[in-house]
Amino acid sequence: MSSPPETRDAASAASGSWLHPRNIPARVVLGFLSFSGFLTNYMLRVNLNIAIVSMTGAANSTDANRTLAECKVNITGFELDESPAKSVAEFDWDNYEQGLIHGSFYWGYVLSMVPGGMLADNYGAKLIYGGSNLICSLMGFLIPAAARMHLNALLGVRFFQGFAAGVTWPAMNVMASRWIPPDERSKFISTYMGNSVGVALTFPLCGILIEAFGWEWAFHVPALICLLWCVWWWYCAFDSPSQHPRISKEELDYLEKNVIISKKKLALPVMEILKSAPFWALLVANLGSMWAFMTVTTYGPTYLKMVYDINVKKNGFLSGLPNISRFTGSLFFSWLFDKMISLKHCSITSARKVANAISQLIPSILFMLMGAVGCNYTAEVIVLTAASLLGGCASSGPIVNSVDLAPNFSGSIMGLMSLAGMSSGFLVPMFVGFIIKEDQSMERWSIVFQITAALGFVATVIFSVFGSGKVQSWNEPREKIARGCNGFENEQELKEPLRSQNGRERN
Repeated sequence: MSSPPETRDAASAASGSWLHPRNIPARVVLGFLSFSGFLTNYMLRVNLNIAIVSMTGAANSTDANRTLAECKVNITGFELDESPAKSVAEFDWDNYEQGLIHGSFYWGYVLSMVPGGMLADNYGAKLIYGGSNLICSLMGFLIPAAARMHLNALLGVRFFQGFAAGVTWPAMNVMASRWIPPDERSKFISTYMGNSVGVALTFPLCGILIEAFGWEWAFHVPALICLLWCVWWWYCAFDSPSQHPRISKEELDYLEKNVIISKKKLALPVMEILKSAPFWALLVANLGSMWAFMTVTTYGPTYLKMVYDINVKKNGFLSGLPNISRFTGSLFFSWLFDKMISLKHCSITSARKVANAISQLIPSILFMLMGAVGCNYTAEVIVLTAASLLGGCASSGPIVNSVDLAPNFSGSIMGLMSLAGMSSGFLVPMFVGFIIKEDQSMERWSIVFQITAALGFVATVIFSVFGSGKVQSWNEPREKIARGCNGFENEQELKEPLRSQNGRERN
């Protein structure tokens, strides 16, 4: 624990370093750490999605040739692969086995979410989040050897990698609850969209690495990048503002006044949570959002390969566009909704519901167009990119909503809601594998996107009716909810005395 701010060496605190620039607020540095942490973490999640195209040749469907010929007739202005690939497919995994490989990561992922959130709530997020990325990195180095050893070995490595990664979202939510004031939350949560940038960078990067050096490097390079990030995190991340040795006194005073959490150890009120309609609405909204994200991220490269026969390098670039647009949308909408909340143009509840509708309702309409435009890769990439752009608004809706409902249990609530949402990580491969098992025609792929759209419609309706942005009574059991310092219709609970501008305690 660092010494109180009054006793710190002011010159030392203000000197800064290349790791911690003196004029950048500590919570902004945390934002960069969060963004880059999710970026590197997702590189390790999705590199397999593009590498598996090269590892297997993505040619296990009996109808692949018919589908590709059908689309080649209608594609103009795009150079397709007519020459054989430089590397011969090394593995003959069928669609079912590929589904197991995709899903194995998320079998472990969902198991660690709730325990990870509880550990971060009670013991701090620095060790939990940083340790997660470290283990993911080490597992990433082992994947090529495990794949060549046996399918079960690969499944095991991916399972443990997923188990480690499952704590990342809950742990960072704990950081947000301890560092970020209510009217800055959407902007900070938008740093979680580093995951989309990670996906967007990984696809073209791995495409280049695979063509130049072989598919193994699609695993080695992201693992090394993540390992380097772990060093930065260890020296610059701190569990709370009071523990930060270089934070300015002005920022510390501001955060202690505006970030209000309980100082007591509270038991997770499981029964009260399970009876909460806003909590269940959040679960459904997150499931709809993550199902769409997983469908585009996991099967975007395979879809472009099977339907349009696009080579691995161009495939990586085109598959990355929707994820860049998702991050761009997240930045814009988070700024917009935080601004509206700070100016009191809308309540937190209204902001979350509108944001969720933007992130799911309009993309659902766009998903209905997939397969309806014929063999037109340009139109379909535009549709996916636009849907992902609007999907980025989820950072101002269901993703941040767990902090709104219960800042004292933000990690645990994120774990519980992600347990439902991230189950799509293994449900989507099972579902898609079943739909396209015997026929990978555009008609069958359109069914995948239509069901994704239906889930988005349902999630929008349920969250619009039952969702909330108010702090729930079970956030601090047996204590009355008071009006928060931000003044938004009891949406921030008073947990401990606040200090006024002149330093006197307010009752």
